[in-house]
Amino acid sequence: MRRFSANYIFTNTGKPIRNGVVEVDDNGVVVDIIDHIDGVKEYAHTEFRNGIIVPGFVNSHCHTELSHLKGKVEPKTGLASFVNQIRNHRLDGLRGEELSISRAIEQITQQGTVAVADICNTSDSFSAKQKSGVKFINLVEVLGIESEKADSILERAKVISEVSANQLGMPAYITPHSVYSLSAKLWERLGGALKNSPIVSIHFAESLDEARFTYERAGGIYDNYVQWGLPFSDAPSASPVNILKSYLPKDCRLLLVHNTFMDELQLCEVKDYFTNTYLVLCPSSNLYIEQTMPNVPMLSASGVKIALGTDSFASSPTLSIFDQIQLILTHFPLIEFTQVLQWATIYGAQALGLEHSLGTIENGKKPGLNLISPFNFSEMKPYPHSKVKPLL
Repeated sequence: MRRFSANYIFTNTGKPIRNGVVEVDDNGVVVDIIDHIDGVKEYAHTEFRNGIIVPGFVNSHCHTELSHLKGKVEPKTGLASFVNQIRNHRLDGLRGEELSISRAIEQITQQGTVAVADICNTSDSFSAKQKSGVKFINLVEVLGIESEKADSILERAKVISEVSANQLGMPAYITPHSVYSLSAKLWERLGGALKNSPIVSIHFAESLDEARFTYERAGGIYDNYVQWGLPFSDAPSASPVNILKSYLPKDCRLLLVHNTFMDELQLCEVKDYFTNTYLVLCPSSNLYIEQTMPNVPMLSASGVKIALGTDSFASSPTLSIFDQIQLILTHFPLIEFTQVLQWATIYGAQALGLEHSLGTIENGKKPGLNLISPFNFSEMKPYPHSKVKPLL
């Protein structure tokens, strides 16, 4: 049994508790939260820290199997160039390796993340994940615009998913890569797998080239396909939102990832059609690839829930969710820390279906506890130089 206290406890269930105490059992489960309403009291064996205590972070979008590409992909070149570089590295035979993946997971853990939705194109990351204490949900990604390969692509994804879920005990769900990278036949084949899937995650509005390809057959993604000699006539030809509406169940738990160039019209269309949508933001990746940030105030004002991700070491210098919080607060100073904290914790937990155990500091939950220090109490937000440290 351990007791932790700080200047404030941010439980995500109400106002921050000044000088509160969180008691956890030997398994990290919260058994008591003490609010000194009648004045500060002393409790034996309480570990007091200067700063604030918050729940463990949830990373709603990552690619740990790309960790071996850290420093190998040129930044600030746009999505089409980024995709081309990733493809070239794969053609050169570079694959995920356990050491680089383990180091990535170590950073994830040290930065206070307790759960990750991890995109998988292979099973390369499974061994390292099994050895970690992080809760991983594997999202096995399918992509391919060659219609004749649709069945084999989906079968391969099913095999990877079954290895994760049945042999290793890690949840795994098949999910599409993006609106521009699947043939209509693959979309149709995927429909059955998505109908009962708890999570559908898809890269969306990461580049203006997405809509240029799906709508106009133009732009950098189009140029890639021409250069690679890939047939794309069978790829759906419609607006990105209409492609989503054509192939995804309207009541699915839909994670739209990036949203760097999402505009109000797209957002309204998504909000009006889909009933359970989360907008997953990956600020460090957006700056690395496209040199810009999503319109976070507009997205926030829509009422659609927001979660945070990091993307991969191929597209970001950091896998820290706290770094994503800091980027948002720096670029959009009118957004409050308490709001972004919810995106990094409880909304992320809800996006992954883990809200029963993560995201808030409540009795019976095992959310992980993070210390953020130093903390600007006059403005109730971290300093630019603040650090996060997991307490459990």
